[in-house]
Amino acid sequence: MNLLRAGVRRAAGIGTIFFMLAACGAGKEADNTPAAAALAEGQSAAVQMKKYAFEMQMDQKLSGTPDTTADVKVDMQGLVEREPLKLDQTIHTTIDGETSVVRAVIVPEGYYMYSPEYEEWSKLSTETAGENTATLSDYQVDPGNAVQAIGGLSEFAKLEGGNRTQVVRYEGAGTEANVYAIKLLESTMGLSAMDERMQKSLKVNKLRVELTLDAEQRWPLSYAIDSDLSLELEAGKPTTVQTMLSGSYSDVNQSRSVALPDEAKGALSPEEIDERLGDDPLNLNEGE
Repeated sequence: MNLLRAGVRRAAGIGTIFFMLAACGAGKEADNTPAAAALAEGQSAAVQMKKYAFEMQMDQKLSGTPDTTADVKVDMQGLVEREPLKLDQTIHTTIDGETSVVRAVIVPEGYYMYSPEYEEWSKLSTETAGENTATLSDYQVDPGNAVQAIGGLSEFAKLEGGNRTQVVRYEGAGTEANVYAIKLLESTMGLSAMDERMQKSLKVNKLRVELTLDAEQRWPLSYAIDSDLSLELEAGKPTTVQTMLSGSYSDVNQSRSVALPDEAKGALSPEEIDERLGDDPLNLNEGE
């Protein structure tokens, strides 16, 4: 399985699909544009988002060689509590026409998954739970960092104000877009890092970013990212990556609490199963 296909398959799983744009912005000093000021206020206000409901959608198309062609669609809805982190989300994923559904619940007791296909709950191992939790995007669990990420584009962004909302819009293909696009590709395609050769091959054909902020509370309400990029995942073989990513927040500080369903409480992690089986993992001594 080549690098791209492996990345796409991982992104479709319960781990990296919790992905998307952790730290997508460049680490630059803040400028003094109206958009930058609005983003700074939005980042501070987002800290007050203690719990909320969210939606996220992604449509990603890859084209190039036969090995670098894929059509990935993701639709997720969930609830988040941030201190301590609790998450309950359902993810619908379609890769090249093949659809899967999974529900994931993170609570202090552990990381649980439910497969409607098998009508069964499972509990992840401590290691896997940690890895999957680390792939959760800021757009899911840390809206403040998600707003900050767009700060790398603020010098070239515009601010539109209204009575109920403020909208920050960016459209461009400059150096700042390339920096943003590198992190976008690393997260949405499940690539742990892009090497120097791959980064140099990256070309931003189009990047549009839109963030809507509540005019009164200042925290984020929704976002939309539309990108058309090309890069050489394999030397000399360009791949085009078209991504549309969008999402929204609702019921801020009013959403229902996240709780582990009763039917999931009996699920055991691999460590717990091994502990119960002890020195007889195959139950060979059962009934003696």
